[in-house]
Amino acid sequence: MSTSADSHWLGVAARLALRGHGGAEPNPMVGCVIIAPDGSQVGWGYHARCGHAHAEAAALARAGSAARGSTAFVTLEPCAHHGRTPPCCDALIASGVRRVVYGVTDPHSAAAGGAARLRAAGVAVDQVDHVGCDRVSAPFVRRMRFHSPWVVAKWAQTLDGRTATRSGDSRWISCPASRAMVHRERSRVDAVMVGIGTVLADDPNLLPRISTPRRIPRRIIVDPGLVIPLDAQVIRTASKGPVAIAAHGRAIDALAQGRRSEFTHAGVELLALQSVPPDCAPRSFRGLQAGTMPALLHGLYAAGVSTLLVEGGAGLIGALLDEDLVDDAWCFTAPLALADGSGAPIATGHGRPLMIDALRFELLDIRRRGVDAMTHWRRAVQR
Repeated sequence: MSTSADSHWLGVAARLALRGHGGAEPNPMVGCVIIAPDGSQVGWGYHARCGHAHAEAAALARAGSAARGSTAFVTLEPCAHHGRTPPCCDALIASGVRRVVYGVTDPHSAAAGGAARLRAAGVAVDQVDHVGCDRVSAPFVRRMRFHSPWVVAKWAQTLDGRTATRSGDSRWISCPASRAMVHRERSRVDAVMVGIGTVLADDPNLLPRISTPRRIPRRIIVDPGLVIPLDAQVIRTASKGPVAIAAHGRAIDALAQGRRSEFTHAGVELLALQSVPPDCAPRSFRGLQAGTMPALLHGLYAAGVSTLLVEGGAGLIGALLDEDLVDDAWCFTAPLALADGSGAPIATGHGRPLMIDALRFELLDIRRRGVDAMTHWRRAVQR
C-alpha cells in the first residue's frame, strides 16, 4: 500500500531524473533515492549519460552499506537485462535493499521484468502511480510504443497570436531570456527541424549558441521542392554538425548532377519524402500525403533521433498537428501586439471543422522568461 511518503520520494526521484535530459537519451531519464528505515535519505542518483551508471547504481554507490534494509524509490521499474551496464535489479538485491517503489512499468520488452526478479529474491515491490514519474518517463514510453521521436514544437508569438508581421518580420518577438532557453534545449535534443519557409525568411544555422552543449543536434530542413539555396547558413555550417534535407523524391531525382554533387560536397544528406500531387507548390506542406510526416519521423527514429525540437514555421507545425505528432508545445508569448489579421499564424494545417475535433493539450508549466511568458503544454491523451 502506498503512503504520502512514497509519493514524496517518488517526486524527489522524478526531479532528479530531469537532470539527465540531453545525456541519458536514447535511454530513459531515471531518478532514484535511497531512504533509510529512519526516513533519512542516504543515497541519490540519476542516469546522467547513455552507457554510464543507471540511476539505481549511482544512488547505491552513494548509499554504500547504508542501503541495507532501506527503501529505493525509482521513477521507472528497475531493468532486468544486461546491456552496457548490469541489471539494476541485481544491484538492488545485492545491496540488501528491503523494498523498492517505482512509478512506471518499463515498456522495453528486453529490460522489463525487474519487479518480478526483485520479488523472487524476497524484496518487497510496489508500483505507485505518480504524475511526476509519468511525465518524466513519457518520452521514453512513447518512443518504445511508436518507434518515433519525442516531438517538441516551439514557437514565439505576440499577445494576439502572430509569429511574424505581414511582411515576414519576426526578429525579435521573444526576449533574450527566452532565446537562451531555446539554445539550451537545442544542445540537449538529437535533432532540430524547421521548414523551408523559416530558412528562406530567417536563414538560421540552428546550432546551439552556448559554451558547453551536451550534444550538437542533427539539423533537418523539410523542403518539399528542394529550393534551399546552397549558401544558406545551415548548409554552410554543415561541418559543425550533421544536416539533412527532406524533400519530395521527384525533386531529388530531378536534381542536376552538379547540384547533387554540391549537396554531397557540403556534407548534406538528402531524405526522400513520400510523393505528392504534381501540382503541389514547391514550398507547400498542404500537399503532403497522409502518412508522410509519420514516415519521416519513423525514419529519423531508426537513424537514432529520439528527441526532436521543431522550431517552425507554420506549414511544418501544421503538418505535424494534422497527424497528431506533437507531444509537447513550448509557447513563448511576448508583450507585443500587432492587431493585424494578415500576420503569420502559428500553424497552417488542413484544420478541423469542429471544436470537438480539436487536439487537446494540458498545461504542465507556466513561467516568466524575462518579459515573456513561457507555457509548456503536453498532449492531453497519449495515444
